[in-house]
Amino acid sequence: MRQLFVPIALIFALPTADCQLPTVDWRLPTPDSLHASLDTFLNRQLAAQLAEFDETKKGNWLYYLPSVGIGYTPIAKSGPDGDIRFDNAPRPTLSFSLGQVLNARRRDRDIRAKRESLAASAALDSEKAHSELDRLLHRHSMLLLELETMRRVQEIDRQLFVLIQADYDAAVISPQQFLPRQKAFLEGELAVMRKEMEVGNLEGEIQAAAHFE
Repeated sequence: MRQLFVPIALIFALPTADCQLPTVDWRLPTPDSLHASLDTFLNRQLAAQLAEFDETKKGNWLYYLPSVGIGYTPIAKSGPDGDIRFDNAPRPTLSFSLGQVLNARRRDRDIRAKRESLAASAALDSEKAHSELDRLLHRHSMLLLELETMRRVQEIDRQLFVLIQADYDAAVISPQQFLPRQKAFLEGELAVMRKEMEVGNLEGEIQAAAHFE
């Protein structure tokens, strides 16, 4: 009868060649849906920036109003006795200069230029964001290909390990020959699980980058 230490038996008794990793069903949205979601977010962001900018410029029409003040312009009046007298009482005055109009128009041009600058900056940010999303999607495709290859290799290893375990159960090979191969098989299973976790984490990163809800 074969002798085997209890601690080693407890460690390696549960995972066997008959225990296969579950297949993960990846449900990442399509690239078109992700890019559309990103466009929606960026458009809303630009609209909010423009609305905030326009809110700070609502009072610009005031620059076109004339200046109101108090003046002491003498006005000649005829008295009861026919004499000419000057009335120096203060009166409201209005002033409107060409420089005031030019300054107002200059502010309008600055506002339009600022809005165009915000739109241009948003277009550049959009291009960068979509390029980054494409990069993440390409990495995702490569990881899925790598994961699928690892699964196929692990399935071959599982089939080989079935034969090795049968030899071990039939006392054809010793524990010293069996345990290293079992360890290698389990390490392969662990590598597949880690790759699946890497794919899952990347999918979360992709959805966050696309602001997909």
